Amino acid sequence: MGKLNNVRESLEIARTVRTVLGGDGVTSDFPVMRHMANLESVRTYEGTDEVHTLVIGQALTGHRAFG
Repeated sequence: MGKLNNVRESLEIARTVRTVLGGDGVTSDFPVMRHMANLESVRTYEGTDEVHTLVIGQALTGHRAFG
């Protein structure tokens, strides 16, 4: 649950930083977009939100929600 929340919050923070920086948030002067791309890859290779939610649900209920 910690990993799932960590990635979600990190992406939200990176989006906020990109917004605060305005046009500079998408340039190479500030590495915000590089961090966002890294976070998206972590989100993918560690399992998407949906997969994490299914695994957590199984751990809590003992019932498999996927095949």
